[in-house]
Amino acid sequence: MRRPPGGLSHRARRADLLGVQQMRRRASAEWLLAVPVLTGAAGGVAPTVAAVLLLTTALVTAALMWTRGTRLDPGAPRRGVLRGWRLLAVAVVVGLAGAGVVALVDGRSARSPSDTVGQLASLPSVLLALVALLTLITRSQLRAGGARLLTETALFFSASVVLAQVLVVGPALAGQPLTGPGRLVLELICLLTAGVLSAVLVLVAVSSGARRVTGALLLLAATAWAGARGLAVVGEDLPRSVLPGWVVGAQLAGLVLLCLAALRDPGADAVAPPSRAAVRLSLAGQLLPHLVLVVAVLVYLGVPLTGSRPTPAAGVALLCCLALTAVHRAVAARDESRVGSRLRRSEAYFRSLVRSSSDAVLILDGDLRVSWAAPSLLPPGGAAALTGRPLADVVHPDDAQAVRGWLAADAPTGLRSFRLQDAAGDWRVLEAGVSDLRADDDVQGLVLQCRDVTARLDRELELSSLAYTDPLTGLPNRAAQQTALDALLAGLADPAAEDVALLLVEVHGLAAAGEHAGRDVVDVALVEIARRLRATVRAEDQVARIGAELFSVLAHGTGDEPDRVASRCLSVIDAPVTTEAGIVDLTAVVGLAPLTAGLTVDAAGDRAELAVRDARAAGVGSLRRYRAELTAARDRREQLRLDLVDARERGELGLVWQPIVALADHRVTGVEALLRWQHPLHGDVPPEEFLPLAERAGLLVDLQRWALHSATTAAASLPGHGLELKLGVNVSAEHLAAGTLVGDVASALRASGLSPERLVVEIAESALAGRDATDDVTALRLMGVRLALDDFGSGNSSLRGLGRLPVDIIKLDRALLSRVDRDPYTRAICEAVLSLGAALRVDVVAEGVETASQLGVLQALGCGYAQGFLLARPMGLSALEDLLESHDGLLWPGIVGRVGG
Repeated sequence: MRRPPGGLSHRARRADLLGVQQMRRRASAEWLLAVPVLTGAAGGVAPTVAAVLLLTTALVTAALMWTRGTRLDPGAPRRGVLRGWRLLAVAVVVGLAGAGVVALVDGRSARSPSDTVGQLASLPSVLLALVALLTLITRSQLRAGGARLLTETALFFSASVVLAQVLVVGPALAGQPLTGPGRLVLELICLLTAGVLSAVLVLVAVSSGARRVTGALLLLAATAWAGARGLAVVGEDLPRSVLPGWVVGAQLAGLVLLCLAALRDPGADAVAPPSRAAVRLSLAGQLLPHLVLVVAVLVYLGVPLTGSRPTPAAGVALLCCLALTAVHRAVAARDESRVGSRLRRSEAYFRSLVRSSSDAVLILDGDLRVSWAAPSLLPPGGAAALTGRPLADVVHPDDAQAVRGWLAADAPTGLRSFRLQDAAGDWRVLEAGVSDLRADDDVQGLVLQCRDVTARLDRELELSSLAYTDPLTGLPNRAAQQTALDALLAGLADPAAEDVALLLVEVHGLAAAGEHAGRDVVDVALVEIARRLRATVRAEDQVARIGAELFSVLAHGTGDEPDRVASRCLSVIDAPVTTEAGIVDLTAVVGLAPLTAGLTVDAAGDRAELAVRDARAAGVGSLRRYRAELTAARDRREQLRLDLVDARERGELGLVWQPIVALADHRVTGVEALLRWQHPLHGDVPPEEFLPLAERAGLLVDLQRWALHSATTAAASLPGHGLELKLGVNVSAEHLAAGTLVGDVASALRASGLSPERLVVEIAESALAGRDATDDVTALRLMGVRLALDDFGSGNSSLRGLGRLPVDIIKLDRALLSRVDRDPYTRAICEAVLSLGAALRVDVVAEGVETASQLGVLQALGCGYAQGFLLARPMGLSALEDLLESHDGLLWPGIVGRVGG
């Protein structure tokens, strides 16, 4: 036993020792986190305020840990083994119970500071705490730590044992020698304390970033607990007024830190992005074993300076530390070699990916300076010309402001295109997406994934050029013309804007040139026409090819300037085009539509098309301006086309009858049934207007089928006065081409009872050219139906073809008869037709006889039959019946005026 300091007497030293023993007895009954035993000072039994405070804090800590463990592990097994924080809560309760039992059962006022009973009472709680800490660590985390974690933990454990032997066991043995069991219990407590600290260190090392803070708090709590125990054991050499304050403070600090650790624990499987604090804690966990080793060596070497000798166990533990240091170095070298090899392979792998990837990577630091660039992005000066400079300073000057504004945002997003020079010095267009990794400690910057889109933009430009350019002439096409027209119409809202007109130039003669000389000649002619038009207009006037034979010109100018431009266009097109195959003669018509504010592109194009249609009707070389009447006429046609669909159901369609007279005796020998439309708004619509509309609407065949049935039914009841009146019905080429004419005629004759010999089907010469038409006509003639060649002389009629046509009647067109009384040439043609008809035994009917002189010439030429306004206008069925009844079938010129109808 050491001598008392200051040479005190044996009685004084005994009194001091008794006071210290009382304080050590209170501390020796404490458990894992310094839970106090409720004993008073020497000779007293009332609990102190500090003891009540510690007891309350311990109970609150236990309740908090139990609640926290239940929330973190709601599905944990309940077979008597609680996990994690719940096991720690149980350890706290067990420690409190053991300390209380020792304090109540053993009522001695003084105990040895390291007596066997007090130390044994704390063993269950320490063991439970150790198991609880190990339970907080999963097996997968332990396996992931490997040999390096094992050596670091063993090193830390050995260093902690050295410190416990030097700082606790040695002074305790020097103050009062312990018996074998007492020393064994004290040594066991030191080993368990080192085990608890080592378990907490493992938790810090293997936990993810989100749980390392919890591990650090647990490590601090365990350190505070170990410090409180050490102070309690070696406190006999400290002043009495200092020891209780230090012990209580360490105990309270440990409890508070334990509460914070329980509150901060996110669970073993929690995943969170790495933070700077987590990285620092990981580094501290790796350095802590070595730091504790250094402290242990220094303390071990410093013990002889105090006049004491370290225990043999401390020396053995220190030798283990040195051996483990060598093992740890070997394991660390092996792991570093493996990690370095993996890093090199990984770096080589990713460098290869970066080099071979079509998307190059550009990394910017926090100041938006280039810190790393893929090799494919390096400019002519190499990496030195790019890295370390702001990105806005190395891109194209025109893109710098946009790039600077894009990257200056708090969280830049989206795609941005900019130009960057390549190794050859050419500007390449890059499309970059950005990932903001400034919060990532491993990157701390912006990562730009750049894709070279130069080739794509070139292709898009080429496709755009193709999409807006006519490939043959090189002029803008319809899409480009509409784009320019839209821009011009939008600009007309400005009062200072110049007047503009849209010209549509329709070229005629290209189809004939293609038939005679081939498609190549047509292409040459079109290219030449395009060149002439471009040279004719002014520079600001756009010339476009918008159709196979259609060009457009956006002509600027006021007054009649667009008209003069149109006249010049007609002149240059009218000039012969010289090709290798010869000279090509072309003509054109022009439609002109002035552009006004408020017009749409479609409306402007519609006006120009109406104008060019009017010019086409006027003849080649014509120029027509748009007039409102053209739109009105078009709207009328459209309205009539729509109303024609249901006109028959509404009763607006009907038949009128025009008599055919034999000129020899002026007797009515037949009638022609004609379709008429009485529109409720537009009145009497002539057939010349609504029949083409019906043809375009696909209604013509149905209308003629209905007219055929209605006419045959009415004609069957007409009086003939001894003659069988013939019924003429017009049939179009569309009806003949539909293939239903024979069936329709047979159905009409069967339904009406009209004799087939009384029906005359009137067909134009052009409709009889096809083989199918000949078959149908032959079938009709075999049925007994007579066939009339209608409108002969109105178009490309041929006298030579009359002999080959299977017809029974020829009807001379009114256009031919209009000049028969004053034109010798026309009279000669009529005489030839009449002679040919007589030779072929074909009747000839003159249509459209309107004057007495025409009738006289026809009678002199020997024409057998006539019809026209001079003889009778088309009339209703009742008027026709009255005419036939009143005059006994005779009809003289002018008599119809005396017949009501």
